[in-house]
Amino acid sequence: MRIGLFLNNLDEEYQRSVYSGVRTQAEEMGIDLICIQSESVNTDSLFISLDFIGVDGVLILSSVLMTKEGFQESSKTRARLHQFLEDIPAVSIGQELSSASTGSPRNYPSIVVKNEESMKSLMYHLILVHGYRKFLYIGGPASHMDNAVREAVFKASVEAYGGTYRIINGGFHTASGRDIIRDYINSNQNDPPDAIIAANDNMALGVLEVIHEKKNEYGEMGKKWGRCAVTGFDDISLARMDAAALTTVHQPLHEMGREAVRTLKNVIEKKEVKPLAVIESEVKIRNSCGCAGYVDDTRYGTSLSEVRNNFMYLENYMQNVSYLGQRLITAESIREIIPNLQYFLTGINVSMFYLFLYPEFMPNPGDSGLLLYQYAHNVDTFYEKAKNVKFYDFFHTIVPDADNEPPHAWCLYHLRSGAEYLGLIVYEAPDAMHPLMCSAALFIANSVKRLKNFEYEKEYTRQLEKEVALRTQDIVATNKKLEEEAKRRIAVEAEVLRISEMERLRFSMDLHDDICQRLAGISMLCRGLASGVSPKTLLPDLSEMIDETLVRTRRYARESFPVELDSLGLNDALDALCNSFNKQEGCECVYSWRGPTASPLNHAQDINVYRIIQEALTNVTKHANASIVEVALVNDETQLSITIKDNGKGDSRLNCGQPPQPAQRRRREGLGLRSMQYRAHQLNATYMITSSERQGTLIEVRIPFHKEYLPKTEIFKKPL
Repeated sequence: MRIGLFLNNLDEEYQRSVYSGVRTQAEEMGIDLICIQSESVNTDSLFISLDFIGVDGVLILSSVLMTKEGFQESSKTRARLHQFLEDIPAVSIGQELSSASTGSPRNYPSIVVKNEESMKSLMYHLILVHGYRKFLYIGGPASHMDNAVREAVFKASVEAYGGTYRIINGGFHTASGRDIIRDYINSNQNDPPDAIIAANDNMALGVLEVIHEKKNEYGEMGKKWGRCAVTGFDDISLARMDAAALTTVHQPLHEMGREAVRTLKNVIEKKEVKPLAVIESEVKIRNSCGCAGYVDDTRYGTSLSEVRNNFMYLENYMQNVSYLGQRLITAESIREIIPNLQYFLTGINVSMFYLFLYPEFMPNPGDSGLLLYQYAHNVDTFYEKAKNVKFYDFFHTIVPDADNEPPHAWCLYHLRSGAEYLGLIVYEAPDAMHPLMCSAALFIANSVKRLKNFEYEKEYTRQLEKEVALRTQDIVATNKKLEEEAKRRIAVEAEVLRISEMERLRFSMDLHDDICQRLAGISMLCRGLASGVSPKTLLPDLSEMIDETLVRTRRYARESFPVELDSLGLNDALDALCNSFNKQEGCECVYSWRGPTASPLNHAQDINVYRIIQEALTNVTKHANASIVEVALVNDETQLSITIKDNGKGDSRLNCGQPPQPAQRRRREGLGLRSMQYRAHQLNATYMITSSERQGTLIEVRIPFHKEYLPKTEIFKKPL
């Protein structure tokens, strides 16, 4: 028997906990498992893998049907859900799927955790046992289903006992909790609440970090905030440690996964099952609510030695991820990806791995792909001439459902860049390695996108050169002009290669100087724990350093290719870039866009505009010593105008539009200006720099709209 599990990604604890329960129960029952990740809620691609994975039934983790706005209830989604699940047994995990939500007479057995009563018990403990009356609720997205339930119980409980409250919504992650409470403390320094209720443990841990900072930083005011009770929800492993001792609600996610497998097996075997199985959650009272004498529950406990070993392993494995990212960003062909990928897979104990790429980028997952690389039983194979493989055949032959073999737990991960599907990977790995595989998949997808686009450009260049050669035979009068153009193209390509090399070097140095140094700091803190230093002293710093390292690693991955353009569009992507500049560089960046907000350019042209502005902001940071920079775009019927103006220290030698040449000036600065000139040339744009030592620097780029301009970047739409 083989079953499938659909979820978003195995890079966060909630989904990993459910997956762990599913995998454990399936293994005990001798059932093969295929976990499908990264399939979009988009109605054209929902559950499309069911066409080829060959399973007897499916489990659906409700998060796969969730967006920022909440559960998908559009008629198209309901119809497609019923279409794909009409002929196959299905069980829902975490969300009840019935005729009310699917629009069909069919009911799908559902496994859910009952949270309302536990949330009430938590609130009654705070109100009746501790006597708290003044509350702050830090929630997830206001429309998110789980947050809505917890928030409603919170409000009803406080109002029932005449208390007061404030509600601030954010995101379900540690950084959001930190940002919200830091802003709140700054605005209400002398008015702390009695208790802070966080919608999940990650946010609660962020709150505890900031309160600990303020306690040591602000004297008596900090002590007042230090007495605030803090609670969370979910009971993740960090919440159970003595350093946090977080009062929370334990969700039996592992057991929910196990129960889902048992239910699905009964459905497949046509046995009677309950339409809705409810698993009770449990309040875990610890020290953070104001209680004393917390002793960890051995059922859910996490020992210090366990934490120390996990951090030591994490350091080693994150070094593998960092190394993979450094090497992939310098690869100049798909072939160069493979040795680094093989080293990474060996380092994290992945037993089997297959890499498929589509012949061209697609809006939805395909039913076949080119098998480029496979790694199985310590033997790896790269196919120089990859043949097209039908996924149906693959999952019925290479991944057989054999009775004489022990059960397998395979994972399928769709490689995506924005709205485009590039291929997929299939692998089998230990549970702890799934977050690293998600990061590796992001690196692979970005590198494939970059290299494929580079191949398109080279192919277009080769075709253009052939056309030029044919035309020069017939048009003698233009021969000299064409030769000059060819020389100019060679010079520009050489300059582009030099710029690319410097960009790759900068990325590698950033990883070495930033990520590796942070990993060294993590190692030192872990050794401090091993030598007997109190965990309460080191663990908050260790947790924060790991969180920041993860954030920076993801940032470097995303900076290698501006994927925001695909999902947000040029206007929103530039707005996000300027907001990020404000937060990181200490210089105010004012951004404006006038005219229609939809970009008039195609994808490749958007990238060039984005990179010009990104390079200009980098130059402001490194050289201008400015306090404010203004980025303005005007989209009218004839052209797109771009201006970047700062009030810093200019350089009059830039007025000719060329980088200054004195020997003492660093090579990197000149390359940055040449990169901007090259991209402006690719856009057929006018490019001008006006700079003075006292008035700062003004960069103007004007992109005209005319038909002759459009074909230059159509290469990005060509198939392989």
